[in-house]
Parts: sequence; structure tokens; C-alpha cells
Amino acid sequence: MKIFFNTFRFPTVDVKITNETDDTNKNYDTFMEYWETRYKKKEHFHLLMDLQTLTRPNLGLCLDFIRRQKEMKKEPIQYLDYSVVVVNNPIVRGVLNMLWILCPPLNTVYLVAEMSLALTLVNCINSPIYSKEYIATYIEMYNITKI
Repeated sequence: MKIFFNTFRFPTVDVKITNETDDTNKNYDTFMEYWETRYKKKEHFHLLMDLQTLTRPNLGLCLDFIRRQKEMKKEPIQYLDYSVVVVNNPIVRGVLNMLWILCPPLNTVYLVAEMSLALTLVNCINSPIYSKEYIATYIEMYNITKI
């Protein structure tokens, strides 16, 4: 499993997780260090995560991920405002649900099946034009899971 991310649209952080091999978990460590640094710098951000091509998550990283999440949860302010996760694989979705049972997410997570829905949702949430009611209707209309 390999994690790629870019910050060109910060505060949106685009993340793509693939089945590519990362024997030393360097990409994972780099991504988690970036995430933790946002907390140290007290910078609000949100994640747009593309897991569409991931079919073999690295379960060995779960314990480290949970440990890091628990540390960030101790912060009085959560700088991760929300995450939109594009996932269409039931196994990957099950692993995510297992992770969230063991360690609830830092903030709201939206699970969507298609990137187009994810992009529209991020734009709606970030726009001052759209009301909470509009966003709630969008979520219900497109059967988006909110955690």
C-alpha cells in the first residue's frame, strides 16, 4: 500500500492510496508526519482521500495509525475539519469501519462511492454559499455515509 498526497489546493489535501508496494512504509510515514505537523502548526485542513484503486490495505499499519490518532485526539482543537473518502471496495470499507470502532475519527468523515460526488461535496462544504440544510440534502440525495 502506497500513499501519495499533494497540498496544491490547501486547505484541501488530496490523498490517493494505492496497492503499489512501499516496503519501508516511507510514504505512509511522510503523510502521517505531514498530518501531525498541521496539528503542531495549528493549521485547519481537510482530506479528500481516493481509495478507489486500493484493494489490499496494509493491516500492519493499523496499530501505528490508531496510536497516532489517539495522540491527535488529545489536542483541545481538532485541526482536521473533515474528510471525504472515496471508497467503493467493501473489504476496504470494512477495514475503515473496524478502524473507526477501535478509534473513532478525529472529525466528520463522509464516505462516497464516486470521485465526482466527493469533489462536489468538498466544494459545497467549503463554499459560504451553501447552507447546512443544502449540504444535508446533498448527502441524503446521493446516499453519502456520514460518520
